[in-house]
Amino acid sequence: MSELTKKEMEEILLTHEIAELEMDVEATMATLAPNPHYELASLGWAIDGEAAVRETYLRILPNRKRDVAAEKRVHAVAANTLLREAFMSFNTLEGERTTGLYLVVMAFDPELKLISGERMYMDPNFGKMMAENLGPDFGDLPGVSRIGDSAPLIDKHDAYKYASARGLTITPPA
Repeated sequence: MSELTKKEMEEILLTHEIAELEMDVEATMATLAPNPHYELASLGWAIDGEAAVRETYLRILPNRKRDVAAEKRVHAVAANTLLREAFMSFNTLEGERTTGLYLVVMAFDPELKLISGERMYMDPNFGKMMAENLGPDFGDLPGVSRIGDSAPLIDKHDAYKYASARGLTITPPA
């Protein structure tokens, strides 16, 4: 499997962001691989498939009154993954300007050179705005589910395995 460079992922992201800022849902969708998987971790939602992701964008993009602006703090990479942390300023429903934070982990399909999914973590300010835009019926949409419904139950912290591999022992309090 090939790997995209940071520059290639940032170019794909820029095309995606241009489409978002132009509030063009179809152009935004054109930057996504087939059957995308999104998670809005702070809100507990998993969003699967083109129809559900399109509906998500239909709810969050065409809201000009919010006047959303972001400024990158960190871009980090892993294999076909780009992490972006940013300040996000926007207008509240009451018209007050405020700032929140988000961190998004974007997965890329290296063959198609498209975004295959996003996992977004939001502070309470940004999360509130997203929840308002998504609406109270968001969880009723086909393709939208609770992350907890499919997340694995973890029996033992993985640090035990990593410590053991390095000859270290973790001794929890009795």
